[in-house]
Amino acid sequence: MQDDSGLQKLLRVPLIYDLFQEIVGGNAARRVFIRDIVRAKPGDKLIDVGCGPAKMVEWLPSVRYVGIDASERYIESARIKYGDKGLFLVGDTRTLGNDERLGDADIVLCSALLHHLNDDEALDLMRFAHRALKPNGRLITGDPCWLPDQGFISRWVVSMDRGKNVRTEEGYRKLAELVFKNVKTIVLPNSLRIPTPGVAMECAK
Repeated sequence: MQDDSGLQKLLRVPLIYDLFQEIVGGNAARRVFIRDIVRAKPGDKLIDVGCGPAKMVEWLPSVRYVGIDASERYIESARIKYGDKGLFLVGDTRTLGNDERLGDADIVLCSALLHHLNDDEALDLMRFAHRALKPNGRLITGDPCWLPDQGFISRWVVSMDRGKNVRTEEGYRKLAELVFKNVKTIVLPNSLRIPTPGVAMECAK
């Protein structure tokens, strides 16, 4: 579930979305996420689910990149800007689940996506990732989360997110463990310029 009403609707415009991410520190946080959590190597095949305008491409090494997103506007923007660096497909893990190009992956990346999905949708995504990954491949996720004793301002900021399925660290992990046997989580207390705690997960096949 996602809230696209009011001002949130503006974030569907790729240029405005990228500007917003730059202002709140989202792009800087993603660089660190790519370096420390994703840890892609040159030559890896990486499937980026919910890639948005595919800004991640700028910080990845020379990988075989496949980005998918349900927004035609985001994918068109990605093709214009990064068309020579990857394959960009309109759709989601349900509509593209049988696409032969979405397999044999070293990494499936879902950055800031799970908190937009209800439990059934999240499980569908994780099952897709498990099918798409090579043996020992990894699903990497990163999302805002609820923390024990979270401050009022932090809770308010997280509650204003477009995604309406923010979970606790345990909530994300328990979902992943229904599909993956090896799940590691890292709590990121505040990764943005605004108080927004997050959880990164690494799920190995």
